[in-house]
Amino acid sequence: MIELTQQPDLAIGSKTAIEEFSKKECAKLLVLSDSHGNPQILQSIITSFGPMCDAMCFCGDGIFDLVYALELAFNDNDFGKKIPPVLYFVRGNGDNSTSTIFTDQRISITVPDFQEFSVAGRKIFLTHGHRYGVYYGLSELRTEAVERGCDIVLYGHTHVPNSLKTHAVRNGKKELLAILNPGSCSQARGGMPNTFATVTVAYDEEKISCQYYKILWDRYGDTVFSKIPTPRGEIRVF
Repeated sequence: MIELTQQPDLAIGSKTAIEEFSKKECAKLLVLSDSHGNPQILQSIITSFGPMCDAMCFCGDGIFDLVYALELAFNDNDFGKKIPPVLYFVRGNGDNSTSTIFTDQRISITVPDFQEFSVAGRKIFLTHGHRYGVYYGLSELRTEAVERGCDIVLYGHTHVPNSLKTHAVRNGKKELLAILNPGSCSQARGGMPNTFATVTVAYDEEKISCQYYKILWDRYGDTVFSKIPTPRGEIRVF
């Protein structure tokens, strides 16, 4: 069960869990974004995919939905066990910079504009994307990632899933740079379904593995998740 403690690096989880995560040589991330007031879909995704992931990354615009899930985790042990033990999250353009988790006490949290963390020898940059003009392309975001020395970028904002594999030159060496958007799990755009992704990073592999899922409902109103091909290339909404 995730510990509802915000650490100095602004991740949520126990100090031990975060340290253990950072030392993993292979890790799977549950990557979500843009729930926009739909806590139920967030809970459904966590219930189905949280137990198989080492950390969860939320790319913004739905902080209240995320907080609601954390409150539910405190009150429902079964659900609490399904949330990955480490949570990284950022503020979207529709989110507040602070929030409060109501359990048996008030837990005030800071909602950062970005987070950086490392796992399996990769440095990951997590941001919403609105500060980098991602509606019009990824050049600003790519430049920021290169300057920060990051290997993977996770972002949201466009509501359109995409995966761009490119390279950056560091110390004269050509290295992989992956820029990934899970899409919106609640309000898709561009003719796409509601989506999210899992991302697997491994220390001994250059390739970063990602799997995208679309969200559907069966005739009984139950949520159904179906794999879709990874949307590749640079996306421009405008």
